[in-house]
Amino acid sequence: MQLKIQRSQREGGMFGNSMVFMLDLRAEYSEEERANINRYKLGGQTIYNSAEARAHLEAAQAKMDGSLKGTAGSFVSIALSRMKLNITIKSLQDGVHVECKDLQELLEAEQAVRNACTNLVEYLKVAARFDGSTEIIDFDRAAA
Repeated sequence: MQLKIQRSQREGGMFGNSMVFMLDLRAEYSEEERANINRYKLGGQTIYNSAEARAHLEAAQAKMDGSLKGTAGSFVSIALSRMKLNITIKSLQDGVHVECKDLQELLEAEQAVRNACTNLVEYLKVAARFDGSTEIIDFDRAAA
């Protein structure tokens, strides 16, 4: 897997008095990685939710009390979360554009995507090894 990151900025706000920080992210998966993503149906798996999206998802979980009112409220919160930034394995392959009002948020988003890609590579390596082989780990030697 390769992750391509392009950083840029532009003036924002009503009078151009603030900066908007931007990331363009795109993952390129190897043929074997794409095959395992498809095989295990991982394309829709979320690897990053913005803070706003997480807040709406948490609100949805809190509203799920089993009542009709709670269910309707949770659907509204879930819909709102989908309008915020959510990055999936598939959308990262297609390319994702991220805009942040402050540099800290942008850096956190970039680091979260980097971490998610590292985890995905390890996950796909494990998925590729379901071939019936046996792995032996000798903990006596590892401790020495």
